[in-house]
Amino acid sequence: MSNNEKDFSIIIIPDTQVLTWKDPAILYNMTKWIKENAEQLNLQMVLHVGDVVDSGARDEEQFKVAEKALNEIYDADIPMLLAVGNHDYDNLLSEDRSLTMFNQYFGPHIYENRPWFGGTFEEGQIENSYATLDIAGRKFLFLSLEFGARDEVLAWADEIMTKYHDHSVMITTHCYMYMYGERTKVGDNHNPKDYPGATGANDGEDLWQKSFKKHPNLLAVFSGHQITENVSYRTDLGDHGNLVFQSFQNWQTAENCGEGRIRILNISPSKNEMTLSVFNTHRQEYENTDGFQVVVPFNIKSEANLVYPMK
Repeated sequence: MSNNEKDFSIIIIPDTQVLTWKDPAILYNMTKWIKENAEQLNLQMVLHVGDVVDSGARDEEQFKVAEKALNEIYDADIPMLLAVGNHDYDNLLSEDRSLTMFNQYFGPHIYENRPWFGGTFEEGQIENSYATLDIAGRKFLFLSLEFGARDEVLAWADEIMTKYHDHSVMITTHCYMYMYGERTKVGDNHNPKDYPGATGANDGEDLWQKSFKKHPNLLAVFSGHQITENVSYRTDLGDHGNLVFQSFQNWQTAENCGEGRIRILNISPSKNEMTLSVFNTHRQEYENTDGFQVVVPFNIKSEANLVYPMK
């Protein structure tokens, strides 16, 4: 098998907020497992969906715990982007979008001299950022957007996706999918528009209608945030007939704060498919609960076989 056909993986880390104060050992074990299994998985990128910590600037110790854990990945030189969740903001979006503490620990300085890092929307602010990678003979763009991304951020994202029109795009943003296979909309619990400090917030349906569906190179969108269900997903055709996979994942309210569960997205170019699985890093096992494992076509413009459970 040529390198252009070799399977590779992307890991999605759901909300880790509760682990940072309630059970850091599980968080440390999770990132250590990712580092130790990166070669076997042919891991190319790690995407965190946000709510890295729980209490914003009110508890700096949580940032220190998260920093120690995530440095397992950064120090192994594995590409990683962190989305920001509502709990990562200094005042939890009760007043404004200030993100001083998060940028102190995980700001753009972390990405200096990393050739895959592309840039940010605002200088010195990491909450809207992107990265590019060449993987298996294909070009990828990874875009991380703030909680309830504002119109001006979406305009920037549109420019980036258009600039890299020959790259397949994966977007991570904290709140996008709801728990039941729908994009977040007005009336849903914890809608970004309901947070006083989230000025100009767009919810999931807004993001799709205003920006995401317009880009023929968009492949997937990942998010967390919602409770108490654990996963949901959907596929839609964009305006150009491209199939867009959209996935929600969050175990923060489950036993042992979610037990360090991660999603492993395995992409098989030779089969032209993507397989999304759930791995419990605390129990060291894949889990087969209904909806936890799905297979979707990889970059196929077709209305057939949009998404189906793994057998």
